[in-house]
Amino acid sequence: MFMCVMKFERGNAMYTLEDNVKDIMERAVANGEENGGTFILYRDGYKVLEQSAGYADVKNKIPFKNDTILRIYSCTKVFTSLAAAILISRGRLDTFWDVSRFFPEYENPYIIRNWKKVGCRQVTVRDLLNMTSGLAYPGDKHEGIEATNDLWGRLDQSIRDGKCMTTEEFAREAGKCPLMFAPGDEWMYGSSADVLGAIIEKASGMELAEFIKKEITEPLGMVDTDFYVPAGKRDRLAVLYENAGEDPKSPDYVNLCIYDFEEKPAFQSGGAGLFSTAEDMAKLAGELSTGRAGIAGRHITDFMRSNGLTKQQRVYANWDSLRGYGYGNLVRCLEDRNEAGCFAPPGVFGWDGWTGPYYLIDTENKLGILLALQRINAGSSQLSRSLVNAVYGGIRDNGLGRITVPLFGQDQ
Repeated sequence: MFMCVMKFERGNAMYTLEDNVKDIMERAVANGEENGGTFILYRDGYKVLEQSAGYADVKNKIPFKNDTILRIYSCTKVFTSLAAAILISRGRLDTFWDVSRFFPEYENPYIIRNWKKVGCRQVTVRDLLNMTSGLAYPGDKHEGIEATNDLWGRLDQSIRDGKCMTTEEFAREAGKCPLMFAPGDEWMYGSSADVLGAIIEKASGMELAEFIKKEITEPLGMVDTDFYVPAGKRDRLAVLYENAGEDPKSPDYVNLCIYDFEEKPAFQSGGAGLFSTAEDMAKLAGELSTGRAGIAGRHITDFMRSNGLTKQQRVYANWDSLRGYGYGNLVRCLEDRNEAGCFAPPGVFGWDGWTGPYYLIDTENKLGILLALQRINAGSSQLSRSLVNAVYGGIRDNGLGRITVPLFGQDQ
C-alpha cells in the first residue's frame, strides 16, 4: 500500500500528519478515552492515510481494524439524505411535497396542547430533511409523547416476536401519532429520517436497503454495508461499549430498536439502522468530497450541505456538537469555525452516530474524513475534533502538506 505522507516543519524536525494522527489515536486509547478505533482520510478521491489503535474486543484482545464491522447509528442519515437527493434529481421526490402524498395517515396532523388536540399544517419532505417535522424519538418531553413512546414499544415487541413491522408500517403508524409541535415551529432530532426512508421506498419502488445498495454502496464497492450482519461476517462485529478504559462494560439495552440482526430486518431504519466498516464508510466520504459526477455530482453535495433552519428553529438546535454549524438535509454544515472549535473551513459537512462513527466531508479541499468508534453516547467526540484539527493543521498554501510518497493506488 502506498500512503501519502503529509509533512510539515516543527522546529528543525520534520513532522508528518501520519505521525500526529498515530500519536492522537494511541494516546486516546492509552489514556482510557477510547477502547479502539480507526481513522481514514481521503484526498481527491484516494485514500491517503489510515490509522487504527486499540481493540474492537477488549477482553479477547481483537484489534480494531478498517474491516471491523460497526453499528453506525445516525451516520445512516448521511446515506438517507443522499438517497433522497438522488430521487430529487430524478423528479421522483420534491422537498415541497406533503408526506400525505405517500401516506394518507399524515393528512390531518395535530399537536396536543393543554390536553386538547390542535390542528396544524401538514408535514413536508423538507420538514423531514431538516428535522422540523415534529416527529419525535421516544422519550422526548413534549406534550403528547406517550403515543410515540407506545409506537416504538410496539416496534420493539414486533421485532422480539419475530413479526417485525416493515419500514412503511412504522411510517404509517407514526402518522397517527400527535406531533410534538406544528411543523416548522421548532427543530427536534427525531424519527424524521425513518419516515423519509419509507418515502424513499415508495418513490423508488424498492426497499430502502435495495435502493441504498443499488445507488450507493454497490457502485462504491462498499461490500460490508447493510442493515444486518450475516453469519459469515459476525466474527468482525465489534463489541459495543458504554465506557472506555479499565473494565469497559457493554450496555444492557438496545437503542432505537437496532438489534444485531443476522438477517435483513423488515424495519430498515433510515435514521439509525446500517452496519458498516471504516473502510466502507470512508469510500463514501471520499466520493462525496470530490464533487464528481459519480453517485452524486457537485450540485447535489452543495444542496446536502446547505443550512435549512430559520433563526427561530436554530434556538432549538442547541447541542454542543451543533455550535457553529447550520443544519439541513440530515447533516450539519460548518459556518463559524471559532464557535465550533474547528480548523476546517466553512462549508464542510457531515454527521456522527450514537456509537461514535464520525463523518466530515470537505468539497473545497476534496477531503473525506472518517473516524470509527464503538462507544455509546460518543457522537462528536474529543477524539474526532482532535483528528480533524490535526488534518487541517497540516494544510499548507501549496496544498495539503508536501506529498513525498505517491497517493494510495497510484504507481510510483
